Amino acid sequence: MKQELTPQEAYTRLTTYCARSEHSPEDIRRKLHTWGIPMEEAPAIIKRLERKGFLSPERFARAFVRDKYRFNGWGMILIRAELKRHRIPSDLIDQAIDELTEEAGDEAEERLHALLASKLRSLPKSLERRKVWERLLRFGAYRGFPYEEVQTVIQELLGSSYDEDEP
Repeated sequence: MKQELTPQEAYTRLTTYCARSEHSPEDIRRKLHTWGIPMEEAPAIIKRLERKGFLSPERFARAFVRDKYRFNGWGMILIRAELKRHRIPSDLIDQAIDELTEEAGDEAEERLHALLASKLRSLPKSLERRKVWERLLRFGAYRGFPYEEVQTVIQELLGSSYDEDEP
């Protein structure tokens, strides 16, 4: 039989958990729920972790934005949606994304260009241009990049003579 954790035991485990990597308060709520800790106890445990410096939504947002952009190749739309899913306040999301945008500069378009060029190489050569356009557009949108940016990069890759409305 599985033994229930006390709130103090949960707090102790969470200090180790939070010391290893950044987590959102929502991650901690879920973890507490899986451990069988009453939800009334969660806010106090989360506040205590924040006071002691083990948990910080600001730090989590910055780390999440940086990691998902650099290592997963995500665009800002997808990153923003995932941070909202973690229940990070909009002002912290905006701040973290703005920091990365300033830091990255033109790198975002280069990254998108490399991502779409790689996808283009993986597509069958026999595929008609319209299908190529659609697949690249869908791929860029799925990765969280704005439609206009994806469209611009696709035009560069496929040649400016190609119009998306052509068959």
